[in-house]
Amino acid sequence: MNVTIARSLAILAIVFYTSPLHGQTAAFADAKLLCTLPWDADWVTAVSFVGNDRVAAGNKQGSILVWNLPASDSEKAPPPARLLAGHTNEITRLLTTPDQKTLISSSLDRTIKYWDADGETTKVALVVLNERARYEAETRKRKIPDPIEARAGVQRHSRELTGHKDWIVNLAMTPDGKTLVSGADKVDGKVKEGEVIVWDLPAAKEVKRIKLGGWPWGLAISPDARTIIASERIPLVFDSGARSGLKIWDVETGKIKADMSKELKERMCSAAYSKDGKYLVVLRGGESGGLSGKITLLDPATGKKLRETNPGHLDGGTDLAFHPDAKHIFSAGRDTLVKIWRIEDAKHIRDIGQGRGGQFKDWICAISISPDGRRLATADMAGMVHVWALSK
Repeated sequence: MNVTIARSLAILAIVFYTSPLHGQTAAFADAKLLCTLPWDADWVTAVSFVGNDRVAAGNKQGSILVWNLPASDSEKAPPPARLLAGHTNEITRLLTTPDQKTLISSSLDRTIKYWDADGETTKVALVVLNERARYEAETRKRKIPDPIEARAGVQRHSRELTGHKDWIVNLAMTPDGKTLVSGADKVDGKVKEGEVIVWDLPAAKEVKRIKLGGWPWGLAISPDARTIIASERIPLVFDSGARSGLKIWDVETGKIKADMSKELKERMCSAAYSKDGKYLVVLRGGESGGLSGKITLLDPATGKKLRETNPGHLDGGTDLAFHPDAKHIFSAGRDTLVKIWRIEDAKHIRDIGQGRGGQFKDWICAISISPDGRRLATADMAGMVHVWALSK
């Protein structure tokens, strides 16, 4: 086959399989954008619903904003209501406890912080929501746009965990909110590895510490808190020290229960157990090219590969979440899309988003689904939080 023709066919295949219309069914057919919450100071790297009507987001600068969402689809996007101040580096993960009373944040500043959902604010801060646009206009000697300003109440954290000595890159929690796991990189001289700490979340007490062979890029804990899955990664480019791994660990013994590294050599950016513990899924990430961002479903007990979604996200995935209906998985990627998959057969159900086509075009960094399953929030590198209504 002529090389030019072959390349053209490959491009057409990618366009077809990443099109929002390909393979969609009636499920979530009425999904639509509810509002866009601008905050372009930097990449928005983490997002979590706090109840069904509030959403929190954190960025690379270490700030966290909280918005009270509009009650109806016709209302305008609200300004942020709270600024959670205390972190000094990138927010890597946000989780909300099952009772929706506490937001948990992790950061590259080596700390984990607790925030009371209805905690008191000490003062009011002025937040400029188009800070980066103004800075870029100034540096390029263009007309500087007027500031988009909002006044938000400043809130401080109620508790802090400081067990890690290096960057905390991930968090996961059991459905009952009793156990938290945190993963951090660890660089000791020329030795690059990682560690996971298991915490009694209500008591803010360390229970177990497990050493990994790489940074825990993907991390999840089973609902019964007995096993942990960690995707290990040493992100070196053009270096023999680069590595990836995927293992299931026994929490009580701290020993490896299953090693899937040989079968699944790709770097997994995200992992999750279903609430009932029947399913364990991992999402391939990284700058891998093509439709590589696929979800792999594993046997939670053995780590054996069961099935895989297809097609994947263009240029790799970034985050995933189980829908509360226990029937669907949502995944996000560098292709600026959220894909919905049916769990029972890994079938592609629907795409949500504009699909602008490839990394470095506002890829989605994180997603969250409201407890009632009616809303989806996405956070992207353009500094936007998009909230979608999944059902009426």
